[in-house]
Amino acid sequence: MEYLQELQSEIEKVRSELDVAAEQNVSAGECYKTSIRLDKLIEDYMQYTKDKVHFRNCK
Repeated sequence: MEYLQELQSEIEKVRSELDVAAEQNVSAGECYKTSIRLDKLIEDYMQYTKDKVHFRNCK
């Protein structure tokens, strides 16, 4: 459960970074890199929760 909370926290942090970058007209390349980081974190979150539900249903 701690890992899930860490992922949620990191997702919020990177989402905020992306918002700030967009507001400050940071280069498209930097926004893209931050967006990719956010996508990866969300993917990890989704995979973790999917695996957790699958494991729970197998018991």
